[in-house]
Amino acid sequence: MYEFAGVIQRIVQDTVAAMKPADMATGTVVCASPLSIQPDTSMPPLPAAALELTDTVKERVVPVRGGDGTVTVREGLGAGDKVLMLRVQGGNRYIVLSKLT
Repeated sequence: MYEFAGVIQRIVQDTVAAMKPADMATGTVVCASPLSIQPDTSMPPLPAAALELTDTVKERVVPVRGGDGTVTVREGLGAGDKVLMLRVQGGNRYIVLSKLT
C-alpha cells in the first residue's frame, strides 16, 4: 500500500515539474535596444519577444507644466542593469518586475 502511494506521489511531482509553474529569476540586461536579458542561469539571452515589461522598468518622461521640455521621472532599462523576473507558467515568457540594486 505504501509503495503505491509513493508511486502516485512521484507521478504528481513529475507532472508539476513538467508544467514548469511560475518561478522567480534574476538576470542582467545585455542590450537595451533591442532588449535582451541574460538570465542568471545557463540559458541563452532572452529576446524582447519573450519579455513583458511592467511599468516599474519602463522609461517615463513627462512634460513640464507651464514650461517647455520634459522631465525623466523613471529611467528605462540599460545595459548592465540587474532585474527581477517572474517566469510565466510554461517557461516561454518572462515578466520583468523591477530593477535590483
